[in-house]
Amino acid sequence: MRSVPEAQELAERYGIVLVPGVEVTTRWDGRQWHLLVYGVDPASPRAWRFARLLDYLADQLWAAAERGIQILERHGYRLPSLLEVVDRQPLRPFHVLTAAIRDGHATNLATAHELTKRYGEAMQVDVPLAETIELAHEAGGVCVVAHPGRNDGDGILDAERLDRMLDVVALDGLEAHYRSHSDEDTARYRAMASERGLLVSAGSDSHAPSFPVDPKPYPASWIAPLLSRLGIEVEPVEGEPWRPGAPDAEQLRAMAARGS
Repeated sequence: MRSVPEAQELAERYGIVLVPGVEVTTRWDGRQWHLLVYGVDPASPRAWRFARLLDYLADQLWAAAERGIQILERHGYRLPSLLEVVDRQPLRPFHVLTAAIRDGHATNLATAHELTKRYGEAMQVDVPLAETIELAHEAGGVCVVAHPGRNDGDGILDAERLDRMLDVVALDGLEAHYRSHSDEDTARYRAMASERGLLVSAGSDSHAPSFPVDPKPYPASWIAPLLSRLGIEVEPVEGEPWRPGAPDAEQLRAMAARGS
């Protein structure tokens, strides 16, 4: 969350509503889960324990990236593009994998990761889910499971898994709207959230311009309860805020431009 103070200054200058957030890689039930934590002010005194958790995670990510570099170079895979890829940012495993692609050792992130795992370095770093949620709540954060319908090899978050998770952690919501979710996925996760009193969030997983995609302009009405929890009020809409096949904001603008 090191960029939040600068982002807050820019948001105030340009009149943009800003929600601080961070995606934390956590572990529960023998696998990793990406947890979205919204609304934490890193300057708040009550956020110091959550900030220390993030510092620990950053240190572990740096160490894992260093191990990845060493093991690749030890096996003849030079990474001359690494310095350019890192570009004065804190070193992360993602940078190592990206450099391996740029330098011709792999074709995508998955094959680059397989390369390091082949030599015994998975570069996987995470923190316990329960501890992360506890400290995030202490800091005033709202905790949402990211892309629950995306199968990264360990299966999706189905109803049975979600109920077991809720037995041990005070989760706040699910990212029902996600760039690779089908309408069926979105409907299922919106229903799962509603049945359990959870919030619904929307995200495109855009980490940088065009990487892996540009941000999607989801209508705020689709996630109004979450925004209200974060102190952002949204004008009410008639009927259901979302239904299968409903156009998103980008499609609505295109329709308006065509006069349809």
